[in-house]
Amino acid sequence: MTHPVSKRTYAITLFLILLVCYGYFMPKWADWGANSRADLVYAIGDKGALNIDDYHTNTGDKACFPGPFTADPNNLTGGSCEGHFFTDKSIGPSLLALPFYMVFKAVASIPPIQNFIQSGRGLGALGDTLNPEGQGLRPNALYEAMALTFVTFFASSVPSALLGVIVFLMACRFTSQPVHAFVVALIYGVGTIAFPYSGVLYQHQLAAFGLFVSFYLLWRVIYETANLRWLWAVGVLFSFAIITEYPVVPALGILFLWAAYKMPNRLALYRVILAAIPLGLLFAAYNYAIFQTPMPVGYEYSTAWQDVHSVGFLSLTIPNPATLFGLTFSPFRGIFVLSPALLLCIPGVFILWRSARPYRSGLIAALLVVVFFFVYNSSSAMWWGGFTIGPRYLIPMLPFAALFMIGAVDRYAPTLTGRVGIGLLAALSVANVWIQTISGQSFPPVTSPDMMNNPLFSYSLPLFQQGNIARNYGIIAGLPGLWSLIPLIVALALISWIVPRWLERREQSSSAPSVQQPTTGGLR
Repeated sequence: MTHPVSKRTYAITLFLILLVCYGYFMPKWADWGANSRADLVYAIGDKGALNIDDYHTNTGDKACFPGPFTADPNNLTGGSCEGHFFTDKSIGPSLLALPFYMVFKAVASIPPIQNFIQSGRGLGALGDTLNPEGQGLRPNALYEAMALTFVTFFASSVPSALLGVIVFLMACRFTSQPVHAFVVALIYGVGTIAFPYSGVLYQHQLAAFGLFVSFYLLWRVIYETANLRWLWAVGVLFSFAIITEYPVVPALGILFLWAAYKMPNRLALYRVILAAIPLGLLFAAYNYAIFQTPMPVGYEYSTAWQDVHSVGFLSLTIPNPATLFGLTFSPFRGIFVLSPALLLCIPGVFILWRSARPYRSGLIAALLVVVFFFVYNSSSAMWWGGFTIGPRYLIPMLPFAALFMIGAVDRYAPTLTGRVGIGLLAALSVANVWIQTISGQSFPPVTSPDMMNNPLFSYSLPLFQQGNIARNYGIIAGLPGLWSLIPLIVALALISWIVPRWLERREQSSSAPSVQQPTTGGLR
């Protein structure tokens, strides 16, 4: 009889698979969003300052306060500010990345590493991925690229891989087959836009981490009588999610109200509130120090996209059916077109509603979070997200949507037809997401929404066929184009084959009963 694979084995294997996938590809060098957040990290770590005056020329995502700002017509990222330049982004990702940057600084100061940065030797075919009209591998640019890669791995890829494990553990609560939960978590991790944004210093995956892990911990406290001390962690995660992605506040409100409704001891939730205060005060102090108000008003002073930020209330109007179509089924940004496996969420909602009656209030809370993000983003003038893959502002709700997939996977996977259907949807999702993510050196460039434009065919697939593959460690090893994916494929094959067998062998040996040796005499 084959020994069943344990949840622990699935969880560790999943974490390693996701971490390798997320960490294998390097951040985009000309990514305004990531550079803006990294600039704040450099400013604090190198200068002890909050302004990014010494770094701002690598990004157009910045605020000029108090202004005015005079743009440079010859350079999209240039211009002059009569006050100071600041990042117009939320500080959560920068705050998390800062300690890792200090570690990188210490490592980069070691003489052999310094010499490597100055010479730029040993970078394989990396030079082939640079803009031919650029300035080449300058030491300063190489230093910042290495720093961004380092901090992105620890501040984005590692939390994102952990989030995939939490999705797996949560899905296990609705199935007796851990392999079904593993499939759901794997589809979420590499078959949705969680994949491209787990390898960049953006806010979306970190907000998803704070939001969904909070939900997981509250679930354990409410339904599984976990220790109330976990509520302190929930408070920290709540506040971190808020300072990372402001629109998550209503979603956090949904979770808090659900907890207040279900917990027998509602007063215990004071822990959540108290634990959220320190980061909240730090956030208010940061905003007051740079914008003279405790509120996050960076976008009001942005040097770009003012035509969008000025629409309605900070780009928000009312829900728009055309925008909702754009977010769901349009070739341009439709999340179900990009990841058709997410369609399994729809029957999954009804299946879990019938099969998980004791947990209906928790499932309602999760569903309301999903609905909120669709309604909120359909109200935004910037719903399409600029240069991006898919509707990136929906990312924080993806773990909640993935949770409902387990109902459908658990119901249909036992049949051959069901397995074929799930496999086909998963394969299409992974292929679409990966080709758009790893093709070219930047996300698909779009300056205005076009519902009928499909970035897969208009931008990514031609680059993929040309062998124009995003910077990765295979390229550094000297492997060009599609050949650079070979080390990744080998690493994933080894993890999938060796790790589960090694872990199961250890688990079986540790659980095997000890054999007592026969003894003579009365000594035992």
